[in-house]
Amino acid sequence: MCVNGSDLCFIVFFVSLAELKGEYEELCESEQFGIVMSSVKLLRPRLNGILFKLTFEEQVNNIRPDIMNVTFACEEVKKSEGFSKLLEMILLVGNYMNSGSRNAQTFGFNISFLCKIRDTKSADQNTTLLHFLAEKCEENFPEILKFPDELEHVENASKVSAQILKASLDTMERHIQRLENDIQNFPKTDDKQDKFVEKIKYSREQYEKLSTMHKNMQKLYESLGSYFAFDPHAVSIEDFFGDLANFRMLFLVSTCSINNAYYCSYFNIYSLFFSNKNE
Repeated sequence: MCVNGSDLCFIVFFVSLAELKGEYEELCESEQFGIVMSSVKLLRPRLNGILFKLTFEEQVNNIRPDIMNVTFACEEVKKSEGFSKLLEMILLVGNYMNSGSRNAQTFGFNISFLCKIRDTKSADQNTTLLHFLAEKCEENFPEILKFPDELEHVENASKVSAQILKASLDTMERHIQRLENDIQNFPKTDDKQDKFVEKIKYSREQYEKLSTMHKNMQKLYESLGSYFAFDPHAVSIEDFFGDLANFRMLFLVSTCSINNAYYCSYFNIYSLFFSNKNE
């Protein structure tokens, strides 16, 4: 059996305490506690088991929402009719603006380009391409305005790190495997109150469910890569959904500013009408 540095230090520490057993009464309370603990057989695996039991549900509750948020976001982006129509409009306007240039008749664009739309301004610098698109959607394509609601999980998905998520699942699996091995090596017990074996079986089942969900999430993201023609291994989940979340927010801000301008204009006309009437 291979012993790592951490385990070796642990063993040496308790062996040193055990040597002081004859001086038990002369030791302070914390040292006495250490000596008592050193007499417990298979202490390290027992402590690992207790720690795992206390933290397992927390681990599950941290991992499951991340997997679900990315899964839902992948499905929403692919199913959103409003977002699909908006992309068509952006491509159409982009090709019109680039007519005669080397970028004319483009068949598509990178999703990361969406956030750059606000940087394209009119000749008088008073409006942006994003405001123009939002205004045209307000006037002629109100169904497109629903797309922010159709992508409700995009923002939460943008906060998920695929690397950390996989590392957390791998760590969970290693801990479960280690505890399963420890149980095989532990002396059998007839204590009917001992529920630890059942706990490990439950933990294994929960891990297998999370692993299946994670694999499904990865397949959906890879499918999204094929759908939008990007490499899912080169573009991280954080970056892809981060761009979408930022664009979603920018579009919402643009539509709000258009509505505010409309209501302000209406209020000014309304006020002017009644002021003239009173005169």
